Amino acid sequence: MKFHLPFGLGVSGASSLCISKSEYQELMSYARDRKIKLEGFKRFSGDISLIKEFVDDIVLISRDFPRILSDRRSLVVILDDYSPEDDFATTDRHLISINAKIFNNRGYLSSEYKMLSDAGKFVRGTNYRSVARHELGHVVANIYGIKPMDIAETIMPGVGKAEIIKYVKSQLSLYAADYEDGREIISECFSAYYSGIANPFITGYIDECKNIAKEGLYDKK
Repeated sequence: MKFHLPFGLGVSGASSLCISKSEYQELMSYARDRKIKLEGFKRFSGDISLIKEFVDDIVLISRDFPRILSDRRSLVVILDDYSPEDDFATTDRHLISINAKIFNNRGYLSSEYKMLSDAGKFVRGTNYRSVARHELGHVVANIYGIKPMDIAETIMPGVGKAEIIKYVKSQLSLYAADYEDGREIISECFSAYYSGIANPFITGYIDECKNIAKEGLYDKK
């Protein structure tokens, strides 16, 4: 989930002190009890409640897409010290890597996300918690074998891909239109829907994804 540091506030003010042993144990236990694996968080120097929120959003979305927590591959959230400076987070299959420099500073994360959401890069009206919700859209697509553009074409029959991209750019977010294969459409729909923001396209898109989950149409490879 990319953003652009030159247009933002710049990362500053984050504590250089890692969380205490008791905070680390509390955080790890919180995630483990919810079947989520955390890696790299001994180095975390932010507010553990921020990561608990991330975990809570995974649990929320797993109610509609249970395989993200019951699949043979555990969902893993990794604190990444080497993330590109223009990424909040990235997803590879069932692995979500969050940018340590940004997540160590709740104020920066919140301010930067709000600025970009207000500008329409991300779904307007969403907040920093949509970083988790966005990345979970990718996880769901990966685990269930969902092809994001196929879903868009299903709910907009007879509309070409170019017109779909144009539509989501104006009605969802600029980021949703970044790739012609629609890979960011599903994630920006998740961002919106699980933040309580909906229009017929968003609702229809998530409903189609839920149908796939219920029917067991996923990639078993």
